[in-house]
Amino acid sequence: MSCMFAPIPGGSPPQIFPIEDCRMDGLLKFGRAEILEMLKKKSIEDVGAGCKQFIGAGLRTDGTPFYMTTIAPKDIGREEDPEGYWCGGFYAPFGVADVVGKVECTLVKRAPIEVHVTAMLLPDPGGNPLAPVAPGSRSSIVEVEWTVHGNQATRANKGALIKLVKVIKQGPHNPDDIKRCVALHAPQHCFGFSQSVVAMQCGVAAACLVEAIC
Repeated sequence: MSCMFAPIPGGSPPQIFPIEDCRMDGLLKFGRAEILEMLKKKSIEDVGAGCKQFIGAGLRTDGTPFYMTTIAPKDIGREEDPEGYWCGGFYAPFGVADVVGKVECTLVKRAPIEVHVTAMLLPDPGGNPLAPVAPGSRSSIVEVEWTVHGNQATRANKGALIKLVKVIKQGPHNPDDIKRCVALHAPQHCFGFSQSVVAMQCGVAAACLVEAIC
């Protein structure tokens, strides 16, 4: 018996999350290559700001867990009023396609800040195990950019504004659905340490690129 749609490999219910080491290794290596291609860097060290690679489970905007890997600065946001430019990237495979993107931010002391995200949905290369594919060789199915406007100030409540949503390639989706999905979720997922922001924006990208449903 065969099944067209395979379940998430961690098991069921979705709270159970062990995964085969070979799948984790593939996510680590293939994700690193795709993120570095997105960032136009040859190595993690070239990204700067003390970036490291992270791997594990994150949450989509509806609370559904998924596996991802990210490259991000580890400690930005732990100090008071951090300053300077940082960038990072994310990668998450979903069987039908892969979500890959980059996150950029320039922190200015006592000034408004903006988080800019570029995200793409790339067709799955096929194969089981995964067929080898050169990073940057796949044409995107969906491509979107967005910018969130916020502030480092600590207040009783925290909020951010969506400044820009640009649908470069809509793929099978209605562009208005993509914009609505980004506008709803991106401002809610841009607070915390830099590695958390990159991971949360990966969840936003998964929601707006794969399904475009809020």
